[in-house]
Amino acid sequence: MSRRSTHTGPLHRIAEADSVAVIGLGRFGSSLALELMDTGTEVLGIDLDDTIVQRLSGHLTQAVRADSTKLEVLEELGIDAFDRVVVAVGSDIKVSILTASLLLRLKVPVVWAKADDEQHAIILDQLGVHRVLSPERDMGRRVAHLVRGAAADYVEIDPGYAMVKTQAPAALQGITLSETGIRTEHQVTVAAFRPANGSWQNAEAATVLHAGDTLLVVGPTARVEAFAQLR
Repeated sequence: MSRRSTHTGPLHRIAEADSVAVIGLGRFGSSLALELMDTGTEVLGIDLDDTIVQRLSGHLTQAVRADSTKLEVLEELGIDAFDRVVVAVGSDIKVSILTASLLLRLKVPVVWAKADDEQHAIILDQLGVHRVLSPERDMGRRVAHLVRGAAADYVEIDPGYAMVKTQAPAALQGITLSETGIRTEHQVTVAAFRPANGSWQNAEAATVLHAGDTLLVVGPTARVEAFAQLR
């Protein structure tokens, strides 16, 4: 079959080792689906809005107008053949919960689901959804850390543990990382670095940093934020 097509009725299963089904093609779902396509992943997009399905028909492997709250519909779509399904339904919490419940009933190996608020997230977690996403909350927390600190970028790996992108402080320049005592003094680890006119490289004990180098530093959140303040 062609790489991109649209179906509003029965379709052939496209589930492969590197394929994902995205249910709900609003702003979050469509952005996710298109990004997956850009990275070479086969994507089945499902939405009840025919306008959205038609708009994405030339951009996804398959785009389908379907009601994801119906067990027989999901079975017809072959959703149980997918290793990964993302429930990206927007503000309709009932549809989100019903869809996630059916996916788990069909024993989809990995189900991700977007939550609009804390209560929604709790319900999805109690259902047994493997990964609950809260993009608005997570983005707010990320921006808060960036606004409060001096890091160029911030990623929370787990509660209380993060990675920041920052500039190499003067105290670490011109000597090897092992000589800086960075882990003992700051309780963080330089995972990678990028010279001013170069590409990213893994950091090692013998790595020598210079002015203008950009670092990826991991460690406890408070520690990496404090490290990012150094100049």
